[in-house]
Amino acid sequence: MNNQYMRKPLTASILLSMMAISLSAIAADPELPEIGPELDQAAELIKRQNQTSVADPTAPSTVISDSEAQDAIRSRQQLAEATAYNLEALKANPAAFSKFLNDALAAQDMVTVKQLLPHYKALEINDPMLIKFADALIYRSEAKNKQAIEIYRGMLAEDPDFHPVRLNMAIAMQADKQYAAAKEQFLKLQAVDLPAPVMARVKNSLSQINNSEKWQFNASASYVRDNNINDAPSKTIQSQWGNSVEQKTANGLQVSGSANKRFNLPNNFYATVGGNASLKGYWDQTDYNDYLLTASAGVGYDDAKNDVSLTPFVTKRYYDEEPYSLRKGVTVSGSRWVKPKLKLSATTIFSNETFEDDSNANRETDGRFLGLNAFYIKDAKEYFYGGLGNYRNDVPKSSIISYDRNSVNAGWGREWKRGISTLTTLGYGIKKYDDPADALAGGTLQGYYVSVGGEPGSTREDKTASLGLQVWKRDFTLLGLTPRLVFDYETTSSNFAYYDDRDEQAATILLTK
Repeated sequence: MNNQYMRKPLTASILLSMMAISLSAIAADPELPEIGPELDQAAELIKRQNQTSVADPTAPSTVISDSEAQDAIRSRQQLAEATAYNLEALKANPAAFSKFLNDALAAQDMVTVKQLLPHYKALEINDPMLIKFADALIYRSEAKNKQAIEIYRGMLAEDPDFHPVRLNMAIAMQADKQYAAAKEQFLKLQAVDLPAPVMARVKNSLSQINNSEKWQFNASASYVRDNNINDAPSKTIQSQWGNSVEQKTANGLQVSGSANKRFNLPNNFYATVGGNASLKGYWDQTDYNDYLLTASAGVGYDDAKNDVSLTPFVTKRYYDEEPYSLRKGVTVSGSRWVKPKLKLSATTIFSNETFEDDSNANRETDGRFLGLNAFYIKDAKEYFYGGLGNYRNDVPKSSIISYDRNSVNAGWGREWKRGISTLTTLGYGIKKYDDPADALAGGTLQGYYVSVGGEPGSTREDKTASLGLQVWKRDFTLLGLTPRLVFDYETTSSNFAYYDDRDEQAATILLTK
């Protein structure tokens, strides 16, 4: 059995190399350095995000999932094309002008409404209520729902039985995510004798609001194959030490699932509770089974343009079927639609991870992540995103495994003909580790450099590039699950020979719900 408290234990080649240090050096400083886990929890979360469709808000990454992108696309309203008209003829006939403007409002042809409304307001004879209704709808088309709601409230104060106004106010409240207030208005409309199509709209909106507070479940499963599960160096690197450590291959499954519930509160506030499980198990290398279980609860504020949330979380990790670590933290995120098709986001994560059988807190880790992201919807079939991130992994008692990781990523999602969809992702990151001399000295420091193939006096720097592609058919399912072909490639270079020349390729089928 592997040491359950070492995510990637030292290989025999490293141990033998460290033993080759001169006896005088060892005598001067007999305590040899311990190289910590190669894959910390933050790195593992980043690795898994391309292997699952279940989003994990605790991962230090700015990647946008395809499901998140599709939700955003559905929430963006497309403007109708302008209707042809003769402005001078309309101005000469106020009654016809009122009817034409009313028809444009009913069709939500906002291009035409915005063009005509200033001219209609300038008429000596016009309909003040129609003008207010048009002003409110223009505000709604610009996602200024609060201004529209104020206009509707004023109109209802004059005529409480003006049901079209109440309906539009309820719709604006729903769009502004004032779900409690919107539900109250829809319930009032449900008690009124309305035309069948309008009543159907009311009931559908009530159903949407009620569903927003139901438990939401998501799941995915995929086959995983790791050709170097024990993290052994390449044959080229090993030959420098005259030792040989076989790279072990592992085959298994990765299963992820989440359950989340939202509670709608007054004045655009909300609360959330949820859980996430990411289980990676191998049937031929069970010593490397790795499970992450997360629970979270948070509060937030959102409307049609903005979303700000604060979510504390706790993650329990099991490795080799034994408790491994406990990570506690908080995620603070905010986003804003600065344009109808462009959203900017910022995310910060603070966390602390403690480890089993580590009473002296030698590996206790403080994490800090800051990410910035831009998401652009070209149209209903295509979107792009790009993000920058900085993650600080601080192990106060060990500079060897403390590092800063700066990263950049980009993604392109596209729906093609015949129901085919693709998601392409690119990523690049640089890990810069702290100076090992901050924690080691003398023969111990010399032994560390020898064991990892580093130039004495240098600090470790790893550069990782990744490429991912997902392909699926939107109308094809198996037992209610959509299969996706997933291809991933990642390559890492390092100035420390032990960690240099690392390539990982994966091709698998991901089943998503």
